[in-house]
Amino acid sequence: MKKHLLVLNYGSSSLKFAVFEVDGLKEKLSGSISLIGNKSVLVYKKTKVNIATGFNLKIWWEYIENLFDDFDIKYVGFRLVHGGEEFTDTVRVNQQFLQQIKKYNKLAPLHNPIVLELINIVKETWPEAKLSVSFDTAWYKTLEPEAYLYSLPLRYYEQNHIRKYGFHGLSHEASAQYAVQKLKKDLKKLSLITCHLGSGASITWLLNGQVKDTSMGFSPNEGLTMATRSGDLPASIVFYLATELKMSLANIQEMLNKEAGLLGLAGTGDLREVLLRAGHKVSGYRKKRSYSSVERKRARQALAIYIYDVRRYLSSYIGMTKKLDAIVFSGAAGANNADLRKMILKGINITRSCKILVAQNDENKNLANKTHKCLVKK
Repeated sequence: MKKHLLVLNYGSSSLKFAVFEVDGLKEKLSGSISLIGNKSVLVYKKTKVNIATGFNLKIWWEYIENLFDDFDIKYVGFRLVHGGEEFTDTVRVNQQFLQQIKKYNKLAPLHNPIVLELINIVKETWPEAKLSVSFDTAWYKTLEPEAYLYSLPLRYYEQNHIRKYGFHGLSHEASAQYAVQKLKKDLKKLSLITCHLGSGASITWLLNGQVKDTSMGFSPNEGLTMATRSGDLPASIVFYLATELKMSLANIQEMLNKEAGLLGLAGTGDLREVLLRAGHKVSGYRKKRSYSSVERKRARQALAIYIYDVRRYLSSYIGMTKKLDAIVFSGAAGANNADLRKMILKGINITRSCKILVAQNDENKNLANKTHKCLVKK
């Protein structure tokens, strides 16, 4: 039996998976299991399975593990959101790493702890398999201090490593690689803005092969309005919630990560649903019921805020580069909804030489390449 490599890519509302032959990295199977409302949906090949449960990682794994019975899984690569300044390349999973990485759980509470739980599940499933982890933050190791330092007393960076880290790095890197292929230019000669728009969303500016800035910062909550995350927020609001409304810091953190964003503004964190309620069409997605006037009004407002956030970051990065070669859209919303892209780009000042590219996310292949290099080639 041929040896196979599995990649597992956990996002804020989904677990994507793909199996590759070790020799040649030919993809043999891919799919995802996603939380939609209160139900989970497994999709692979042309099959769709509704799972009568909300998010439960062990139950999710029971469903997808059966799909791998025909493959000899020898290597497994994981996407991990936060590696801090400490981990800037793909690393093997061992006990020392598992102890070191725990310190970043508090910086990415929606992602890192769940991936570490997933690693333990996989270790129980295939005790002999070799495992590695690739980091979203690694793509941003070229950020300069003027981009990654906050205007705090410097000791908080020097002693506590409080800084902008950047996220969705594997996706933004894959988008940059896509632009290289489409434009037939070396990455070091390209000026790009890559837009990852999904349940989580971020924008990254790359100049001559070097990442110059990105919308996400110290944690994945910073930057754009997202499905359930607030995005940029004045610190004074947190103080007000704590002192005037007597909210605990734990409750504030929970709200900003899981109850804010589109969900807080429109009553749903599903951008497709927001678009429908706001009067737009979404290919392959139909409304399930009639919407009240209040729901339609809130959806239009939420969508306007979402688009405004994307436009203000996009415009700021455009304004800081002399020549922009391409804007690349990726992610479930960015790649699959042309109307959304048109609304974002309407009135944005870009030159004719700037290409608008749509990258059907090759994040899994990027993750597979890094896993193969770390575990197989060495």
